[in-house]
Formats: sequence, structure tokens, C-alpha cells
Amino acid sequence: MPRKLERTSSRILDKAAQRGGDALFGLSADFPRLIEVDIDKVYRNPDQPRRHFDEEQLRELADSIERHGLKQPVLVQEADDGTYRLVAGERRLRACALAGRKTIFAIVTDGDPDELALIENIQRVDLDALELARAFARLIERHDYTHEELGQVIGRSQAEVTRTLSLLRLPDDILDEYEGRYRSVPKSILTEIAAVDDPALQRRLWDTIKDGGTVKALREAKRAGGDAARAERKPAPPPVFRLVEAAQRIARDFAAVDVRDLRDHRKELTDSQWEELRRLHALLDQLLA
Repeated sequence: MPRKLERTSSRILDKAAQRGGDALFGLSADFPRLIEVDIDKVYRNPDQPRRHFDEEQLRELADSIERHGLKQPVLVQEADDGTYRLVAGERRLRACALAGRKTIFAIVTDGDPDELALIENIQRVDLDALELARAFARLIERHDYTHEELGQVIGRSQAEVTRTLSLLRLPDDILDEYEGRYRSVPKSILTEIAAVDDPALQRRLWDTIKDGGTVKALREAKRAGGDAARAERKPAPPPVFRLVEAAQRIARDFAAVDVRDLRDHRKELTDSQWEELRRLHALLDQLLA
């Protein structure tokens, strides 16, 4: 958009806003301000929640922009020195530059840039699970939000915010592998793994998914691992109960054996075997005394 046209449109929109927003074709007072700005005057947001930019996809977007133009402007905020800070749309900015464009269409906005960037990416389903979790954590740290407050800001439930943030508790090696090779793993699977307290079991579950396991296989492995962990944590019963259980097993195993048959083979027992029988006899005597 030429500078003169930009200034003219701005004046018209300002007048429309002053009159309640309906002076120009019924526009509302908060109608967005669209500008065309030099790409080299747009500075990228260092806290951009999106971290991964696939080069092949950027090239495809650049080719599309060359053929059809940019269909969705980026979001920017004005700086005092005449430059603009990018709020959302870094892929579009990179693709326009890759296509050799010198300018880009942008909507000027205000508000917290981190919140705006996150909301724009959420609406476009443009972030992977870990990028989303880190963006949530950054907003909580910066603004001291509770999970409920952050949910209200971004239009998500408190439970969804909590589940997403739980991904950051996964072991570093799992997070590194996810970012490096397995970003296609759904967030629902990651949150199931993150819900497990045992890091060793988390890694086994992650290996199940990496090896092509299904959600059903993951849940079965999770259930088996949980049962094993509970068995390990279960305290051993007192000695008297273990002795009674052993006596019960002996009684069941020899219920059909004739006592005379046992006596007939007593002479075949070794001294150590006799000693074990006497020790058991003494324990039973003490218990029954």
C-alpha cells in the first residue's frame, strides 16, 4: 500500500472510530488497521512460541505467495523509531522474504505481544505440543498467572492448561527425541506418558510409541508398569502371616499323601533336611504355645 494511501485510510478509519465506528461503510470502532510495511523494518519476536520452521514447507509457502499473493497479513506492533515488532506470522514473513518480496501486509495491533502470538498460533493450530507447553510456561512466569487465569486469557480450560504444562516434566532425553524426530506424536499420547511418576516407566512407554506401538499398546504397557510398581511398593506381610501361608501351601500340597508313606521314607532324609524339619517344628510350637 503506498504511503499516501496508508495515511489517507488511517485518517478515514480514525474518523469512523470517533463517530462510533459506523461513519465508513458501517465499520466498527475496533476495525483493524492494515498497512504495507518494508520487510526490513519488521523485527522478529524473540519470544515467538513457534520454534521449528521446516525449510521445505517455507519454500512451498513462498511459491504460493509468488503465485497467489499473501492471503493473511502478519500482526505487528509499532515501535517509537518507525520500525515494527512482529507479533505473529513469522512463517509468512520468512516466506515473503524467501520469495524476494520487499514489503508485507500487516495488521497493527496492541496488547501483550506474547499473549497475542500464542493466541494467533492456537487459532491456526500452528504449534506442536512442546512449543505450546513452553509458551504457556513463559506466560505464567512473566505474568504470574494461575492455570485458571491463563486458560481464561487464551480460551482454554484450566484442565487443558495443566495437562499441557505436564509435558515439561518429561525427562530431557524424551523431550530432545520428540523435538528431533518424533514431533508427529500426538499431544494426547505425550500427556499419558507425562502422567506417570516413574521416569524409568516413562522411558519404556516412550520406547513403545517410538517402535510403532498403538495407543492400546501404550495403555497396556502403562497398566503393566503401574501394577509392577505397586507390587514393589507393597510392604511385606509380618513373618507370622508368611509362616501361616507357607503351612497352608504344605497342607494343600500333601493333603492326598498317606502319612505312612512319609514315615516309610524318613530314613532317606539327610541330616540337614532333618535339621530344617526340626526348625520348622520349633517355629510352629512357638506359634501355637
